[in-house]
Amino acid sequence: MTQLYSSLAHIYHEMYQHIFDYDKEFSFYDSILKKNNCKKILEVGCGSGMLARRFLKNGYDYLGLDLFNEMLDIARSEVKADTFVQCDMQNIPFIQQFDAVLITGRSIAYVIENRGLISTFKGIHNSLKDKGLFVFGVFEANSIFDNFNDFEQNIELNGKRLRRISKLKKNLETGWTYDWQAKYIIEENGKFCEYDDLTTLRAFTEDEILLFLKLTDFKLKELIKEDKSITLIAEKI
Repeated sequence: MTQLYSSLAHIYHEMYQHIFDYDKEFSFYDSILKKNNCKKILEVGCGSGMLARRFLKNGYDYLGLDLFNEMLDIARSEVKADTFVQCDMQNIPFIQQFDAVLITGRSIAYVIENRGLISTFKGIHNSLKDKGLFVFGVFEANSIFDNFNDFEQNIELNGKRLRRISKLKKNLETGWTYDWQAKYIIEENGKFCEYDDLTTLRAFTEDEILLFLKLTDFKLKELIKEDKSITLIAEKI
């Protein structure tokens, strides 16, 4: 599993605030939740709490779940609330508590085996109230492998420069999986630090992810195609 969310959590927190538009992402989820009258929500893969603060500010009954305590420590400090729990998404323990469950940041990509994916979906199904909503995104396999290129990102903030050099390699051991090797180079006050990270991610074809939903008793309500990804809105049946 990647170090980005554990020993490199502080780098993640600094970097991703400048990679993602969290206001836009919140507005997307907020519109779906309001449309479906969802008040009590669970965010799986809540990370350092960038969406959590927005959900809480807007009156949601919110709980955030993440695998990594390092991320949750940042979230608690940033949000000034202890509305977070450490847990593996493959072993969600809640029973019929939530109006909606969100897996944000396409975090399902880290569940690379079929049995783990089914366990995750079944746990989410059990945690939802009747006709509860399940919203999540996946990387779309055709788009990922059609444009399978290395990439680099550079961010400057508060006198610090963060550089990430990413190299991709096809894996295909447990599905449409690929290895992501990243080098982080941090320059501050004329000094350099380097960190290496390696993880395996999974992409899905549209038919494939729809079948997983069907096998775990979800009914698709809406499918939204984006650049290299698909967002699915499903209902518990």
